[in-house]
Amino acid sequence: MDRKVAKRSDSGTKQGKSRTRRGAKTSSRSRNRPVDKRKKHARTVSADGSTLAKQIADAVHRDTTEAKLRAELSELKSRYKTALGRLDHANTELHKIHEIGEVGIRTLPRVKRKGKRPQATVVLVCSDWHSEEIIRPEDCRGLNEFDLDIADRRINTLASKAAMLIEHEKHLTDVRRVVVASLGDLITGHIHDDCIERTQLAPLAATRWAGERLNGVIDTMTEVAPVLTVTSSGNHGRTTRKPRISTENEHSYEQNLYLTMASAERRKNVSWQVGVGYHNMVDLDGFLVRFHHGHALSGGGGVGGLTAPTNRAIAKWNIAKPVDLDVFGHFHQFIHVPYRFVCNGCLCGHNAYADRIKAEFQPPSQALIVIDHDHQRVTKVLPVFV
Repeated sequence: MDRKVAKRSDSGTKQGKSRTRRGAKTSSRSRNRPVDKRKKHARTVSADGSTLAKQIADAVHRDTTEAKLRAELSELKSRYKTALGRLDHANTELHKIHEIGEVGIRTLPRVKRKGKRPQATVVLVCSDWHSEEIIRPEDCRGLNEFDLDIADRRINTLASKAAMLIEHEKHLTDVRRVVVASLGDLITGHIHDDCIERTQLAPLAATRWAGERLNGVIDTMTEVAPVLTVTSSGNHGRTTRKPRISTENEHSYEQNLYLTMASAERRKNVSWQVGVGYHNMVDLDGFLVRFHHGHALSGGGGVGGLTAPTNRAIAKWNIAKPVDLDVFGHFHQFIHVPYRFVCNGCLCGHNAYADRIKAEFQPPSQALIVIDHDHQRVTKVLPVFV
């Protein structure tokens, strides 16, 4: 009995241990099962994440590639459109060239002038000779040289060239007269200390010297056409240090010269109109010219230079007495503004004073003006270089 009981007891103990071991295994399996599932889930998520990233990267690459291709296509379309436009323009121009090439020649008959040639007046402006002044090359950057001998040669050149130009003009027009406009500053005078130091003759002697040459110019012009001598005194020919206004001509060596020459005139085809006031108004067959020396005008200093202040002065003068043209000197610059004025050059040329005031360099010259009386207009204004 005891042995059976002991066996049962051992058997029960063994079965209990076996159940205990099975329970432990079961419990261990139950505990490990969620961990395995989490690991498997994590591996699945990781795999899915790398796949998604790769898909996104591939999509971005495709979009970038497509965007580049679209931009290139758009640029190619734009270039193609531009090329088509240029080709169309080239075809149009080529068509025009072909049309021009097909234009024929229509012969125009040359009509010879019948009857008389149009009448004209030629004006030779003589001013700003400064005959006795000495200009040394070293005083004006080597641009000019002047003394009595050079002045004499330049006056001879002026008379010869003016005569040739007028003879040429006579092939086109009937030159009725030549106006020799002596507009002052034939001498430099002694109005400043440096003028005294830079002159070869005293004022009276210089006036006689210039008068003889002016008479020679007038005589040369009489060989071409009848001469009208129009005068105006300048600011350098005065006997006073400071300029006068109303009595200017009463203190002028040049005005005395003009009156003397006019009273002594014996040539039948030479007449004189000596100026009395500042302006000397001359009616040339209905074309009215206002002659003056020019020292009543402002030189100006802006961009327009002499033009703007001169136009303003002419406009004011024209209120009381309109004219067709103003002719003057004084500024040593050859300037022509159509329908307004002609400013004469100078015979002496560039000097130290011109350098000091920064005046534009111009070669010595005098002006020649042609007035067409058929149209009552100025047709030519030429600088006669001497």
